[in-house]
Amino acid sequence: MSGNTSVEHKVLRSDIQALRALAITTVVIFHLWPGLLPGGFVGVDVFFVISGFLITTHLLKAVDNKTFKISSFWVRRIRRLLPASFTVLISTAIAVLVFVPVQLWLQWLKEIQASILYFENWILAIDAVDYLALSNEASPTQHFWSLSVEEQFYIVWPLLIAIALLFVRKRSPKLQKVSMLLILVIITLSSLIHGIYLTQAEPAIAYFSTPVRAWEFGAGALIAFAPAVKNKVVASITSLIGLVLIGYASFTFTSALPFPGLWALVPVLGAVAVIVGSANSGLLGKVFEFKPFQWLGERSYSIYLWHWPIIILLPYAIGAELTTETKLAAFALTLVLATLTTAFIEKPFLPGGSIPKFKPITVFSSLIVISGIMVGSLAVGIAQANAIIAEEKKKTDDIVNGSLDCFGAGARAPGKAPCLDPDLKGLYPSLATAAADNYWPENCVVTNREDVEPIGCEVGNANSNTRIALVGDSHAKHYAAAFVDLAKKNNWSVEIFVKGGCPFSTAERSRDDTVLTKACSVYVQNMQKIISEEEYDLVITSQKNGVEWITKGKSQEETAIQGLEEAWSTVINQGIPVLAIKDSPMPIAKVIRCLEINAPKDCTLPRAEAFLFDPQIEAVERLNNELVTLVEFDDVYCDKTKCFSVIGNAIVYRDANHLTSTFTRTLARFLSPYIKNALAQ
Repeated sequence: MSGNTSVEHKVLRSDIQALRALAITTVVIFHLWPGLLPGGFVGVDVFFVISGFLITTHLLKAVDNKTFKISSFWVRRIRRLLPASFTVLISTAIAVLVFVPVQLWLQWLKEIQASILYFENWILAIDAVDYLALSNEASPTQHFWSLSVEEQFYIVWPLLIAIALLFVRKRSPKLQKVSMLLILVIITLSSLIHGIYLTQAEPAIAYFSTPVRAWEFGAGALIAFAPAVKNKVVASITSLIGLVLIGYASFTFTSALPFPGLWALVPVLGAVAVIVGSANSGLLGKVFEFKPFQWLGERSYSIYLWHWPIIILLPYAIGAELTTETKLAAFALTLVLATLTTAFIEKPFLPGGSIPKFKPITVFSSLIVISGIMVGSLAVGIAQANAIIAEEKKKTDDIVNGSLDCFGAGARAPGKAPCLDPDLKGLYPSLATAAADNYWPENCVVTNREDVEPIGCEVGNANSNTRIALVGDSHAKHYAAAFVDLAKKNNWSVEIFVKGGCPFSTAERSRDDTVLTKACSVYVQNMQKIISEEEYDLVITSQKNGVEWITKGKSQEETAIQGLEEAWSTVINQGIPVLAIKDSPMPIAKVIRCLEINAPKDCTLPRAEAFLFDPQIEAVERLNNELVTLVEFDDVYCDKTKCFSVIGNAIVYRDANHLTSTFTRTLARFLSPYIKNALAQ
């Protein structure tokens, strides 16, 4: 993080440097060893307070000296922050292209682009509420969300000061400060109230939101107006209380906490107390002046920039997950690169450095050109990734369309002995593209979390006398490719109605965000109406197992089972059969990554651990109706002891719980008899 005192203050405050060292240490430890410091993420909040204080102090001095100029302020920020950040982003992009599978280029290069333009926080906010993006891998520039928030603060805050001064520009300096203070208080309180509300209503968005985080900068900015604590004892006690608050948050907070919200007050007030105390004398002052603390504080911005890309990319470079030894090596490498970056990239651009000053227009135009070149170059990489994925998809389609008996599910066909085709080499889809193997018909739209009206996607023969509806959550969606094949082969009309995180059940999932939970209930009701009006010949459904439900006094299991009974009953009461596909087992954690660095036999999961509670099984038994059938392929996915991540040269999973479209296509021929029997009902 930024907030370097060397630009804004001639005299470096050792307490702020030490506070910065504490903040970066908590963040790095949290990212390397989260179990040791589960609340280490609050170091970011401490940085926000520091930045708010330092920048506002600098701006107040500029106003007092009548040298306040927005363009000059922005130029200083660009020189201070962007050379180092662009260096890290360019290095990260190169490392991604060299070491990382193509499957991740689409997401990661997009996020590098967003980081260059400093709106990574909004990309993550959008992805956090996009059900289809929840399985995204953490990118090497994910930490730029906080830098993006900070840059947005640097753009807006001087503009607000200019507006405040506009109305009192001919008044006394005291009145000018009162005007600035008033607008700051209004913004800080509004942001805090908004943040408390949004953390409860939309926690994923709240975490990355600039308006939600603005009050943390505001808290630091407000103390720039406060007088210094003159009593040394009071100053030391105040600073000590602040350190205790930060330490308490770092050791006791967890990612399960609704954050930022009210809980963010703890680390924010802690940082405020340390800065207000300004304990630069006595025992605490000597602790703050401890050279390692000052050394870390001076390099904290570069450490923050480098530590996360190294943590994410090093496993790809060495071909193994990080161990304690390699984590220590990652930390050491971070310090080395941060030291070099501070000395040869950051400092030359600071006042007195070797890089000369340029006019604002030169700086701004150069920034636009450089940013454009970087974003454009990454766009080429994204286009190349799409081309590679398309080529790999064609190869895979050729294999699937060949109907090889021992390929994919065919290698463990129900009722037959497992087989292996010795002529079939490699994995399909390739490891480079497996995560992107998520087929969705081009003519279909994706139902968003806030949508309550089901949007059907018809495949096959629209004039067919056989009309089938596929309904459910994303675990129904991952069969889309299989049903496209079946519809074409059998001359059926299959209409796909799927909504991520929204099973075809009257029960409500409890882990969904508020918007999705409310929308899902209405969506299911509307789906029932559509089924009633359209007179389908068959309804096929599936849903994710092992989820939690809003129980309303009943057990988790009973809630889930009854929810399905109620939803399905509205269908079978109309004489329409229901075919429920039992959910697939869970794969080993980071299954694609496991396959990249291990043999398939080392990426299995014990059968006893792979199957989570699936209420569809009990719901079928309870209804005990010939119109309701359960389809299960447990023995295709698993033998008696373990479940596989690769079956018949086909990669089974594209992420933590979804099947690859390739594998579901190999299941299609085994689904077909169940569907035909159900239609015969």
